[in-house]
Amino acid sequence: MSALSEKKDDNIPHKPTEAAVTRLHASNDGKIIDASHLPERYSIKTLGEERLLNCLEAPNLNVHIESGLVISGAVAKKSPGGTIFLDGVAQCEPFLDHEHKIYNMDHHEGCVRAFTLSCCEQTLVMYMKGLDLRGEEWHIFANEPDLDTVLAIWILLNHGRIGNLNSTQRRILFALVRYEGVIDSFGLELKELSALAPDLMRKIQRVVDRLRKDEINLKKQGAWQKTDYLDYTVSILHKIDQIFYKSSDFKDYQGVEELARIDLIENRIAAVVEADMGIYEIEPHLGKIYGNRLGIVFLKKGPNVYTVRQMDLFMPLSLDEVYDRLNFEDPAVKCRTAANKWGGANDIGGSPRDTGTGLAPADLARTCRDAVCKWSFGQQAFRFLTTFFLSGFIVLCAYIAKIYWKPENWIEGLNPGLFWSSSSFCFAMIILMATSLSLLLISHRHPWQYGWITSCGKQWWLLLPALLAAALAGGVWIPKELLMSRSWPIIFVVGAGALPLAFELLFRSLVHGMFAQHSCIQRCDSPWFISWPALASTLLYTGFIMAMVIKDQTSIHNISILHLAMTIIGAAVFGLTTAMVRERSQSLLPVILFHGLAAVLVIIFKILI
Repeated sequence: MSALSEKKDDNIPHKPTEAAVTRLHASNDGKIIDASHLPERYSIKTLGEERLLNCLEAPNLNVHIESGLVISGAVAKKSPGGTIFLDGVAQCEPFLDHEHKIYNMDHHEGCVRAFTLSCCEQTLVMYMKGLDLRGEEWHIFANEPDLDTVLAIWILLNHGRIGNLNSTQRRILFALVRYEGVIDSFGLELKELSALAPDLMRKIQRVVDRLRKDEINLKKQGAWQKTDYLDYTVSILHKIDQIFYKSSDFKDYQGVEELARIDLIENRIAAVVEADMGIYEIEPHLGKIYGNRLGIVFLKKGPNVYTVRQMDLFMPLSLDEVYDRLNFEDPAVKCRTAANKWGGANDIGGSPRDTGTGLAPADLARTCRDAVCKWSFGQQAFRFLTTFFLSGFIVLCAYIAKIYWKPENWIEGLNPGLFWSSSSFCFAMIILMATSLSLLLISHRHPWQYGWITSCGKQWWLLLPALLAAALAGGVWIPKELLMSRSWPIIFVVGAGALPLAFELLFRSLVHGMFAQHSCIQRCDSPWFISWPALASTLLYTGFIMAMVIKDQTSIHNISILHLAMTIIGAAVFGLTTAMVRERSQSLLPVILFHGLAAVLVIIFKILI
């Protein structure tokens, strides 16, 4: 074996620039080779409130290092798939759960330490035995970045390159891991158990001393527990790179930063990545990282600009379905121009051309999953029942308040001619307030999903005649007691103003929006069709109108079959047309306007007859 050259250089910054100090590399013939300009492959990113360490060549591996982190063995064994615990995090014996892809590389609890390999040795053995780290998202947990743990992390993050090391480099790696494992388990007094030749042992010791110098100094100063473990780990990973790599090893290097990922169907995933290359150039690199699991990839090309590519052409979907869902979710797509939307071919496309997308990487991945993973009949039925009970509860609360709304008994001398003294006004206001509160709780992230944008398109005007005809047939409800009051200002304010506003907010915003969360609906430029949210909201609106009409009668026997049939037909047609107006205009404003106009027409019709 050739000599391993080593030079003291402990002032290497944590994130060296291209003009950083010269790095050293031991070549096959023992000569010192300039190893400067090694790429900065390790980065620290923030995920929510947590900071993680990543390697740009293995973006699917997330390293968590938290001081004092320990979990019980029972919890460790029930962890999500793709979890690796290192050196003391899991308080139990080392174990390998290949079925669930959970591993504990440890030599502390539940084992005879003298007979058990160290953490870095166990990790190297697992790599040599064929541990496949591609495709899955892996989370690696450690609680202290001592050299044993950092070597294990380096092996995991560099699993794609270790196989390309030459024979000398591989022997040096094995020697370093074995030597560190021995001294970590037994101390320096038994270092001969590593079985290394004396000359090689001395050189490996110098390497270990260099890699541990910062750790030892920090512990002597009492600053180890206050150290930023992630920054420290990045610096040591760079130093290990300098031992095994040279600049020429990275001629084909392409760093890929994973911004988001999500599971789709049939063991496929969608990933959002960023890299300094085009979508076709990056495909071979993505294959090395994700294997054959990558179904759809979003490549970030600039601020809010993405290319989307279907990697697996045999998936049971096309990108057209993904485009439809993205255009529904994306706040930047408002049908203002035909070009400013997600679109392209059935295997490659991109984000809106004029403005870019308004979706974050995590939203892109989630929207892709929503487009691919269709809801089952049982899930749709559950959503329908949930929405039915919510809207029914709101109407019930409003009806109870209406019964007890008698402000003239509470306020002496109150003019009964005021519109807000009407029980129908109370009914409308309770629905309006309860619905608004519900919308505030569930629609703040996607207000456009619930119609809270300005209208676009013009084709929805074509539905106005059918809508007005349905209103006259019984599709619009004006309370009987309100008409009997003969107070026309109150009738028009409440019947043509407050009630239409409340009903549209309830049925075409809240109810329709809840159904639209996982369903395809029309847009201003889409073909005409009846969507599930339009149909479901129409069913609930028709049931509501029927209940209100029956309630207005002193006896159910006073309702003729013809009148009831006309009411059902009118309410169904009115509900369906208003839902289609809501979808094609993408806004709640036109349906409120149309409902108000229809209510005025109904009031005038009832006055005349």
